Amino acid sequence: MALALYNRRKGEETLQTNRLKTFSICALALFTLASIASARAQQLTPKLQNAIGKWQVIDSDGKPGGHVETYLENGKLFGRVTQVKPDRTDKDVCVKCSGALKNQLILGMVILRNFHPQGDDWVDGTAVDPENGKEYKGKVWAVGSDQLNMRGFIGISLLGRTETWVRIH
Repeated sequence: MALALYNRRKGEETLQTNRLKTFSICALALFTLASIASARAQQLTPKLQNAIGKWQVIDSDGKPGGHVETYLENGKLFGRVTQVKPDRTDKDVCVKCSGALKNQLILGMVILRNFHPQGDDWVDGTAVDPENGKEYKGKVWAVGSDQLNMRGFIGISLLGRTETWVRIH
C-alpha cells in the first residue's frame, strides 16, 4: 500500500511505502477478532463448567467403573479414560471397537467426543462404550458440582441409558 505524502520543506509530493503501519493495523485487527472469539468460547455457564474434571464412573447397575477426565478442546467437551474398570488391566484393548479405536488401549482412550454446549447441557457428541465397542449419541449434564450424568442412546434419547459419574477430589 502506498501513501502520497506532501513534503512541505521541499515543496514536492513523495510516495512513501508504509508496510509496517499496514502490517500493524492488520495484526491488531486479527488479534482483536481472535480475542473476541476466544472470549465467546470461554463464556460457559457454571453448570457447563461443572462438567469439566475427573470422574468415577458408576455404571447403570450402580457398580463403580473406571475413571474419566473430561476436558475442553476447541470449545467442545471430550473425555478420556484415566483408569480402567476394576476387572481390567492397563494393557487391555478395545477388541469390540471398530475403526480407529479397534484394538486401541482402553487406558487413555477418548470415549467422549465433540459435545457442544446447548443451554446448560453438553449435547450432540458421541460416546464409546469400551465394553461392547458401540458408539452412541450422547448428552452430558452436571448435577451440582460433584455429579455428572452421561446419557448414551441410539436414535432418540428415549432409547438409551444414563450413567452417573461422581467427581474425584
